[in-house]
Amino acid sequence: MNVQKKRPSRKLSCRNEQANQQQRETETIHDLSLAEILRELTPSIEDFLEKSAENQRKMVAADVQFAESVSRIADHLISKKPNIHLNLYPAPFRKKSKKSGDTHHQKVKKIIQRMRKRLKTYDEIAQFLEKENIPTFTKRGRWHAQTVHRLFQEYPES
Repeated sequence: MNVQKKRPSRKLSCRNEQANQQQRETETIHDLSLAEILRELTPSIEDFLEKSAENQRKMVAADVQFAESVSRIADHLISKKPNIHLNLYPAPFRKKSKKSGDTHHQKVKKIIQRMRKRLKTYDEIAQFLEKENIPTFTKRGRWHAQTVHRLFQEYPES
């Protein structure tokens, strides 16, 4: 009987070598004390922390620069028009009424301004307009606090 010895395949030997290397690394790690591991990792940790701190400094500097830019813009706008009121969260754009010169508009404008000077709320003004049967600009619907507020924001104080 002719018996041939089988040679281990190359794939099997590579796997064995990898397994042996992993086992040696595991044994090496187990042999190292915690102090030695920390000593080896310390430079990497320090480098990471230094880079993180530098990134934080850059972010703070950028935020400060942005705030200063906004402040300069606001100062410039106010210096050009001293009565300007900056609204950083403006309402959606609305077309101004074509009838803003209408006497009915003027009457409502004066009522709103007078009542606001007396510290009346927008709701109280809307209730007053309803009670006095003052029609809305469309001659339909009712007066609401939100509508009065929007109109008050559109009318610069005269």
